[in-house]
Amino acid sequence: MPKPKIIYKRIGYSNSILIANGNNSILVDTGVSGRMKNFRILFREAGLEPEDIKLIVLTHTHYDHTGNLRELVKYTGAKVLVHQNEFGNLKSGFTPIPHGQGKYSNFISEVGRKLHPTYASPQPFVADIINPDKFDLSAFEIEGEIISTPGHTNGSQSVLIGKDLIAGDTFLNMRNGRIFPPFANDPKVLLSTWENLYKCNIETIYPGHGKRFTIEKSYKDYELWKQKLYH
Repeated sequence: MPKPKIIYKRIGYSNSILIANGNNSILVDTGVSGRMKNFRILFREAGLEPEDIKLIVLTHTHYDHTGNLRELVKYTGAKVLVHQNEFGNLKSGFTPIPHGQGKYSNFISEVGRKLHPTYASPQPFVADIINPDKFDLSAFEIEGEIISTPGHTNGSQSVLIGKDLIAGDTFLNMRNGRIFPPFANDPKVLLSTWENLYKCNIETIYPGHGKRFTIEKSYKDYELWKQKLYH
């Protein structure tokens, strides 16, 4: 199978990734709400019609990755895929605010959980496809798979195509150089996820926030967090 083109677009303050593959194209994450104009432009610039988008993959169910989901389903007719551990979150419209991994982020998380517990939540939606662990993309004429990458949330997942990883918030690329997410429900699990991904011959990471980067950029953060969590 020919390799599809991967196009990333900042939608609000998070990224959506278009896997452009003709009439078997896939969209990963749907950005911050109220940004349908950005998607229309994205599809048009990629030479795609709305109906060419056959699948919408949610890396996880936080509001900034699910914001335009309902509108995009109506616009494209695409099926929606979510990990089994967050199917219920999406259906109910409630995803807990993740725990902070620093003094400031932990303060924000704890205050948010008490005063505005639904802040990180999506609009309720029933996904069409549940990923139990891995999902083969060959049905969409793409040589790749969707894999579980827990840690940021229990149901986080990423798309692996060749040496490219569309990672959601499993990795970030912040302006301060930070790669490890400041919010993560289980940092030890996330670090283990990173270790497993390092074995996958990945070269380029498309994060949920920030520009794409080579996987080597994450090694420093990995060592820092390994020391922090285990020593």
